[in-house]
Amino acid sequence: MAGLTSGGFIPETYDSIKQRIEGKLEVFNPGFDFSPDSPDGQMIGIMAFEIYQAWQQLSKVYDSYNPQVATGAALRNLGLITGLPYGVAERSQATLETQGTTGTIIPKQSILVDSDGNEFYTAFEVAVPSNLTVVASVAGAIPVPAGTITSIRTPIAGWSGVTQTTDGVEGSPAMSEQQYKNYRQRTVMRNYTSVADTMQARLIELGLGQAIVVNNSSTAPVNGVPANTIHVTVGEPGVVTDEEIARVILETNALGCPTYGSDSAAVVDSQGYSQTINFSKAVEQKIEVTLDVTYLSENTAGANVNIITSLRQHINNLKSGEDVIWSRLFAYVTPFAEAQINTITIAEFGQSHGTTNITLTNSQFASITDADITLTVDGNPI
Repeated sequence: MAGLTSGGFIPETYDSIKQRIEGKLEVFNPGFDFSPDSPDGQMIGIMAFEIYQAWQQLSKVYDSYNPQVATGAALRNLGLITGLPYGVAERSQATLETQGTTGTIIPKQSILVDSDGNEFYTAFEVAVPSNLTVVASVAGAIPVPAGTITSIRTPIAGWSGVTQTTDGVEGSPAMSEQQYKNYRQRTVMRNYTSVADTMQARLIELGLGQAIVVNNSSTAPVNGVPANTIHVTVGEPGVVTDEEIARVILETNALGCPTYGSDSAAVVDSQGYSQTINFSKAVEQKIEVTLDVTYLSENTAGANVNIITSLRQHINNLKSGEDVIWSRLFAYVTPFAEAQINTITIAEFGQSHGTTNITLTNSQFASITDADITLTVDGNPI
């Protein structure tokens, strides 16, 4: 049955709409010609399609409150409802010293270019020899080290040059929808009541990028985790200490539930007794990516950097034990300059490249740096 049901919203199909209209017309006036080429058949087809589109829009409205399904503006609105704004792209900017005839006015929106051809516009009107703030025309992670913005594209009499003596502030790409969904889920999990979800959220709040909690409440081992035991696997701790990890596990664990893992730390409980808390640290598995693209848009400023950054962020945001799925990488490449992917391969560090997924265990997490991503454009190194 179409419409709102106990199982959710089910949109009606185009064929069922068309058949229902034809059935009612047949009852009203038997003998209607419903063939697609007839005037009545064409009119019914048009009406059925319009009604079908309305059903599809209702389905999107229903799904707009489901963070796992919502996209675009609906997903951004969900973020506002829960107090978690969507991470938008930011533009790179830098401060330049101006040279030329004293008193020459440099208007707002004047264009300069860096050594890679990226355009920057002046944020304010200034007079030579004042300092000049410039902002990248295209949002994204465009590097702006000292000395890179040197050329004036908007000629102005009396303005002879600029000097960039300091590094600028690099922008950032927009958060992808999947990255935002992961971020939102990790944050709202803080208010969950189940042991595993609350423990994972608290561990992430410590600053851990990876935290997997397996609560084996069965009477038999599951994937190596002993019966009636909780196993926590964390990624690279960084500045987070073993004692801090153990403290969170102790405070969020159910009373009397043993912990399991290859690492441990002793912490004092609220009664003053020392408790040994076991957990495991996942091992980094370095990943390599090689890809060749063709840009279908003339606006390629920052595209190379954005593609590399997007791939790096996606892979490094994967949780411990989460596989690197080859086909998912396409979505993190194609948005930039409408990139057409000619080839893309992945591999564990130092291994042969291919198009098969990289499978990781719960004791491993994927890791990649910009240097591990080889990007060529139409076969030419960037």
